[in-house]
Amino acid sequence: MEDLLYSQGLDIVFTGHVHAYERSNRVYNYTLDPCGPVHISVGDGGNREKMAVGHADEPGRCPDPKKTPEKFMGGFCAFNFTSGPAKGKFCWDPQPQYSAYRESSFGHGILQVKNETHALWQWHRNQDV
Repeated sequence: MEDLLYSQGLDIVFTGHVHAYERSNRVYNYTLDPCGPVHISVGDGGNREKMAVGHADEPGRCPDPKKTPEKFMGGFCAFNFTSGPAKGKFCWDPQPQYSAYRESSFGHGILQVKNETHALWQWHRNQDV
């Protein structure tokens, strides 16, 4: 899918599922690329199981699936990632270079299309509203 989006010159990709917020710089194949799209993961509207992601930027913040007796942590398979830099891990390593901003907070986003060439994206944490 990424190859298709890149070949068509897509500027931005909105995704969800991960119950946290992250916005990338322009990226293609986990590498900064001025022609790649910006990815925004905005699946942080809330859920009853609490936050799904504890970023691993600080030691001990993310559980090690090899050291936990639970097969599923927080309802997710212990080995969440099957490819890329996080292959075989539950959490990402410290914030990669292509990641512009990420936070494990519930929130919401607003996309305002200003005209055919400009749009404004805003993200707000729930605790700040």
